[in-house]
Amino acid sequence: MKAIVTGATGFIGLALCRELLQNGYEVTAVIRPDTEKKDKLLDLQKENDASGRSLQILEIPLNNINSLHTEHHIWADYFFHLAWNGSAGSAREDFEIQHTNIAYTADAVRTAKACGCAKVIGAGSQAEYGVVHGTAVEERTVPAPFMMYGAAKLAAYQLGAILAKQLQIELVWPRIYSVYGVGENQGTLVNYVLDTLKKGEVPVLSPCENMWNFLYITDCVRALRMLAECEGVQGICHVASRDTRLLKAFVTEMRDIVAPGTELGFGARQADPERTFWLQPDVGKLDQIGFAAVVSFADGVRRKMEEKQYAGGS
Repeated sequence: MKAIVTGATGFIGLALCRELLQNGYEVTAVIRPDTEKKDKLLDLQKENDASGRSLQILEIPLNNINSLHTEHHIWADYFFHLAWNGSAGSAREDFEIQHTNIAYTADAVRTAKACGCAKVIGAGSQAEYGVVHGTAVEERTVPAPFMMYGAAKLAAYQLGAILAKQLQIELVWPRIYSVYGVGENQGTLVNYVLDTLKKGEVPVLSPCENMWNFLYITDCVRALRMLAECEGVQGICHVASRDTRLLKAFVTEMRDIVAPGTELGFGARQADPERTFWLQPDVGKLDQIGFAAVVSFADGVRRKMEEKQYAGGS
């Protein structure tokens, strides 16, 4: 089997390349020419060269993604389009940045068709829903994004789905929830809480009374692979675990592992209820394809501790 992965140096993209290679795929990894994270992908390439697995790295701007077919003559079974400009920080609210991603998604669908792919697997987000108090259900819950990022993801899916139908290629749109694990970017809640507790300090937190859902990175990319491989699966699919709890419960669990008894600063920072996500996904579609998360939140936190070389913990 052969797969194309854009955004291959990102947290999820790099892990997906590893997952595909471990399952016998030949992978073409597409990265930006100016990316600073190429070394991690080169390390993965070296690891797999020794084992006979194939990882090809191509530096291609998103506005020239069609060169996969026209210049490089790449053929593949599946096209994973994970690349997205402005996925963090203030860029999430930048109209010009977010708007470009919609056209790039359409370009990816066209290129996937030209490269002979049977299916395109995108990278949607729970941010497409906005604030939903209650269970979000694929195809039923009405999206109401409150930031440019979520609105652009939603538009990319809606236009991409129509284009895919016109081109007679399947499109799967995983709406990815809160993924964490070894290799994630700094600035995430998990990294902040673990680092602050290890320093012996009190994390400054919102009340954390909103529902939340965490999924470990290896489970996430396994779900993406399964969504590609399962025939007939297309449209929106939540990529999340069955472990949905108050965010406060997850933070408390981290505290109990890293620094039992330490004070937690719940409510020290106020949260805007109109911009506070409520993550309570229905995962019925993942159940139907036989997916189940295997890494518990506690085990994932312990893996994070090992990554950071934390001592101790229960």
